Amino acid sequence: MNNGEQQSPTHSRADRLKNRSAERREAQRGRLRDLLLVVAEAQLLKKGYEAFSLREVAEATQYTPTTIYRHFRDRDALIEAVLQKWFQQFAHALENADHPDFAPHERMMSLGDAYLRFALAQPERYRVMFLDRPDIGVMPDKSAHLRDDPAFGVLFRACEALCSAGEAGAHPPMQVAMMVWLGLHGVAAMAVASNILDPRAAHQVGMGVGHALLRGLRSSD
Repeated sequence: MNNGEQQSPTHSRADRLKNRSAERREAQRGRLRDLLLVVAEAQLLKKGYEAFSLREVAEATQYTPTTIYRHFRDRDALIEAVLQKWFQQFAHALENADHPDFAPHERMMSLGDAYLRFALAQPERYRVMFLDRPDIGVMPDKSAHLRDDPAFGVLFRACEALCSAGEAGAHPPMQVAMMVWLGLHGVAAMAVASNILDPRAAHQVGMGVGHALLRGLRSSD
């Protein structure tokens, strides 16, 4: 047996130890990142975007800001990570309410119901997602980007089915989707940003807006 063959078991054991050490460090890194996201989420819900403080996140987790910067480049990067999580949950809520086997009108109303319930059940979250900053949650100008958005894409596909069934007049799917989305957002924003509508009334108004819009589309040229 040559020297290379004699040394290979030792090298293999060293490699295994090295890999295990790297795996432990990566797991610790992942746990710390998850903790930072949980604390940042609580801070955003409690104080909103403007009052969000990276220093307070550091104090709550008992880690230094320098440690946080190893995971997130700055305050906005941490906020964006939380928002990404929330928008994924929003998209998931719409996906669960999307029923392609429903009649197009009923499918649209199911999505409208899910949208309103998400917004009205957690107004602080919806406020940060869509109202606190003009550059958060704003739809991009190009429709191709909208179709790729996880949440808007669910609505767009339902609108395609509505148009294919001849229930939207001559309106193209993107235009219909924009009208529906903005109608729902208007009601949700009114309820979240003011005391004019309580959640139950806002839900009723929002569903009424949806019904009226779909009736209007059906009868339009």
